[in-house]
Amino acid sequence: MPPAPAGAETFAMKHVPYFLLANSAALFPYCVYRVFLMTPIEREMGTAQKIFYFHVPLAWICMLFAMVCGIAAAVQLRRRSERAEALAVAAGEMTVLAGLGVLITGPIWGDATWGTPWTGDARQVSTALLWMIFVAYLLVRRFGPANSERLAAALAIFGAIDVPIIYYAVKIWKTTHPSNTVVGSLPQTMWNSLWWCLGALLLLAISLVWIRARQERIAIGLDEAWIEADERDPNPAAAVPARA
Repeated sequence: MPPAPAGAETFAMKHVPYFLLANSAALFPYCVYRVFLMTPIEREMGTAQKIFYFHVPLAWICMLFAMVCGIAAAVQLRRRSERAEALAVAAGEMTVLAGLGVLITGPIWGDATWGTPWTGDARQVSTALLWMIFVAYLLVRRFGPANSERLAAALAIFGAIDVPIIYYAVKIWKTTHPSNTVVGSLPQTMWNSLWWCLGALLLLAISLVWIRARQERIAIGLDEAWIEADERDPNPAAAVPARA
């Protein structure tokens, strides 16, 4: 079924994502100011620790939207829901984008603190695997044949299953990566700065996923409209009489 006309959309559907986007844009300068000028420098890691305030929120956002994509893909496979299909695609794109940020900031931080950008520990490997799974999901979703929905959904669900593996990797395999309790043990000033950065990045992620899901629904509706038009009149050119 094609999406409702633009005039029939609710106020929230039209304006809330842009409101969130504007708030995120307003918060980012304050976050940078707070992290670099208001938050004390960590004793052992020094200034390199400042990347923590962006690396950790990106990791959380990556895992959050990987779960959203996996659940939405499962719902779409079960119920053939256009809303779920659009949300799965948008969340998958955000997972890849946030995951790329994690894979860039992590090695920079690791090189400054461990002396090497990549140690190959379980959390690093499982995070890289998550990113590759969702890249594969998007490629299959965009370029796969018409009957590739099940394969794409299976990739998204498999990626969602990888999320708890990433979270518990430090405990299970005793990796060199900082443990999950580090965030809770931060001094109050560092803790507050982390939440400001998380808020700004999360608002940005939610607004972009909201907008992309809406665009995807419109694209799905247009595709279905073209298919319906072709089925009604498979050869419209033949119906037009030739000019003398």
